[in-house]
Amino acid sequence: MRKLSLLGAVLAVLAVTGAGTAPAEPPFRLADRVTDRAGVLDPTATAQVREATARLAERRGYDLFVVFVDSFDGLDGQEWADDAAERSQLGVEDVLFAVAVDDRAYGLSVADDFPESETRVDDVRSQDVEPRLREDDWAGAAVALAEGLGTGGGVPVGVLAIGGAALVGGGAYLVARRRRAAREKPTTAPVAPGPAPDAPPDEFPGVSTADLAYRASAALIAIDEAVRTSEQELAAAKGHFGEEAVAGFTAALEQSRADMLAAFEVRQRLDDDEPEDEPTQRAMYGEILRACTRADERLDAQVEAFDQLRDLEAKAPEYVAGLAERLAAVTADLPRAEAAWTALRARYADAATAPVAGNLDRARALLIAAETEVAQARAELTGAGPTVAVVSGRAAEDAITQARTLLDGIPRRDAELTEATAQVPAAAAELDQDLAEARAMGPDLAPAAARAEAAAATARSAVDGDRPDPITALRLLDEAGAALDQALAEAKADRDRDRHAAAALEQARLTARSAVSAAEDFIATRRGAVGSRARTRLSEAQRHLALAGGGDPVAALAEAQRADSLAQEALRLARDDVAGWREPGPTVGGGLAADLGSLVLGGILSGAVRGAGRPGRSGGSRGGFSPGSFGGSGTRGRRGGGGRF
Repeated sequence: MRKLSLLGAVLAVLAVTGAGTAPAEPPFRLADRVTDRAGVLDPTATAQVREATARLAERRGYDLFVVFVDSFDGLDGQEWADDAAERSQLGVEDVLFAVAVDDRAYGLSVADDFPESETRVDDVRSQDVEPRLREDDWAGAAVALAEGLGTGGGVPVGVLAIGGAALVGGGAYLVARRRRAAREKPTTAPVAPGPAPDAPPDEFPGVSTADLAYRASAALIAIDEAVRTSEQELAAAKGHFGEEAVAGFTAALEQSRADMLAAFEVRQRLDDDEPEDEPTQRAMYGEILRACTRADERLDAQVEAFDQLRDLEAKAPEYVAGLAERLAAVTADLPRAEAAWTALRARYADAATAPVAGNLDRARALLIAAETEVAQARAELTGAGPTVAVVSGRAAEDAITQARTLLDGIPRRDAELTEATAQVPAAAAELDQDLAEARAMGPDLAPAAARAEAAAATARSAVDGDRPDPITALRLLDEAGAALDQALAEAKADRDRDRHAAAALEQARLTARSAVSAAEDFIATRRGAVGSRARTRLSEAQRHLALAGGGDPVAALAEAQRADSLAQEALRLARDDVAGWREPGPTVGGGLAADLGSLVLGGILSGAVRGAGRPGRSGGSRGGFSPGSFGGSGTRGRRGGGGRF
């Protein structure tokens, strides 16, 4: 935060003149764009402020909230403003300007991924706002802030808003990765109310259910991003230092992943077809928030040690050189992947290859972006220095890793289709056997047998011809077999049910694994646009797939089928999110222009660090974007500034 040391002498004098007793105003949820609890704005001044905020919204799309109070209740200006902003659910393009008139203090709060750089925001505060506050020109200070931001040179509005919404419950947004010396205080401290006779205790009595839903959804996306980014960083560290050196980080990550999966499981129960009453919903949202907080804090506790382990700045030249080698190796693999994709498309139906249809194009875009980032890092080694070079290098590292995942997905899909092709005859034979048994049991099973025969015919048509779709065929046979199994089990009082389930289980596991892998790769490489609904379905699919390895073949079969269904839904929801995503502008920061859209879509870059050349936790930044690192999302919050005037 910029220190206002040059104003020290003036502040000392003004602190005396501002002394006295003033009504304390704790942070509160703002109900209007202009709030004057200090009584310093007359109707004309209020109209001027409203007109300025309207112009700002029209020019830049920023929503400015202005509040005047007598006292900040013992908090500093930015702390008060941040707390009020969070209580008011302000998003990426929202700004809160708070002034404590009697305290002679103010605070300005914007999201960490606010499109204007921190340098730009600081300039507006110091050059436009503070002089007017010192003159008690309250309306003039608010108007100056609006005008200053309205002529700013930040990243264009919408770059960080995904699918037209930012920080909306269930919507997609880019998660900021900004380290601070201390964690933000929670906006609402848990309260222990007295026991209720017919409802679980409410931990958040002052928070609406809609607000709790919003917080839970945002927390789920944040911890999912943190775990995914930490996994990627940990994999890179493991390659450099070996398994033993990162064992502690691995254990912390696994524990945090377990907490995250538990939170997603609760969210899935909220999303299912069985409605909960409002007290139960509130208790479940609280459970999600607690689990996400535990996972965050555990990861954040490892950050300092992890940074010391990697210490990339100290060996920046070797690090950048190693990235260049990795980039060359993955790029050299493109022809093999292209040949594999061509062969795959020629051999199988479009529906069979659809999960990896865009992998080559995405991988090429990421490799181009990585090449630009590596070149930028090399230039920065002799220019801006290793601190800035590491930021570019880490963006390249993540892009290379995602490109590798996408290219490896093509031969994996080929192997899955080959395996499915080999399993179709056995699955068809098993269904034929069940059909014969059903026919022999008489007319009661005739309707079930007819449905199974129709499904079997559709499955056979899926594998007939020059370009088959064996996974679809296997899924149809599996579903038909499962339905017929149920009918047979009911008719025979569960006789031989386990035998049929065991025979169908491996087929169901294969289709489920394939669906989960496709959804996981799609979300992992486009996570900058994917919201909580798709992530929740994927998390649940992974949980059910793990349960499909249990000893009871009937239960395991049901789990595998549930995993397959959830993974398909996750992929559909993720594709919908990506389809509504708006790509950012072509360049950031000057120098060599990276493929910003590929990096932001992949979740590699976010607006974690603002301002040209301002150092972040792992180094500097370029144009307001920086890659994530190991750790939780608890330190992601808001920024801005404030002080005395």
